[in-house]
Amino acid sequence: MSTRFFLQALFFTSLSLCVLQFSVAAHAEAAASTKEPPRAAASTDGSFNEAVKAETPGVAPKLTPQQVSGGSAAAMAPFAEVKVEKAVGDNAYTVQEIFSKKKELAGKIVQVRGKVVKYNPGIMGRNWIHIQDGSGDPLQNTHDLVATSTEEAVVGDVVTVQGKLTADKDFGAGYSYTAIIEEAKIKK
Repeated sequence: MSTRFFLQALFFTSLSLCVLQFSVAAHAEAAASTKEPPRAAASTDGSFNEAVKAETPGVAPKLTPQQVSGGSAAAMAPFAEVKVEKAVGDNAYTVQEIFSKKKELAGKIVQVRGKVVKYNPGIMGRNWIHIQDGSGDPLQNTHDLVATSTEEAVVGDVVTVQGKLTADKDFGAGYSYTAIIEEAKIKK
């Protein structure tokens, strides 16, 4: 009988310690998430990119699904100061034009020239290519255009992507895009 009592006491003591550790960890995480990140020194060159870095160093803004405009907040590439010439042709657009004309261009073949700022290969059977051309508004998340392709791309390269524009595409699990180019061909 005393062995049984000892085992029960040991079990409940272990259980209490686990609950206590979990509670302490949860409180520490909650306290850490309410602290503001340290502010960096003010920008000296006056660029927008430097201002953003000074405002939130290494911290991506936390957006609600209603605030997400260009694509999934978790997948969005940060703003890069680039200036890329617009592609040439009847179906050529800037990143900003794609977002502003997405409804009328939905289902049509479009081409956009931009710098590859992020590349995620082999997700859902396709490669995810983020391009920026210097147009669009980072505060509205319309600066970063995503194209999916079976072709590969290299971060830093300036490419022209050509494919079918889809508006308001929802892949589920929080990944939705107000404009995305699918089945893209990549030209250097």
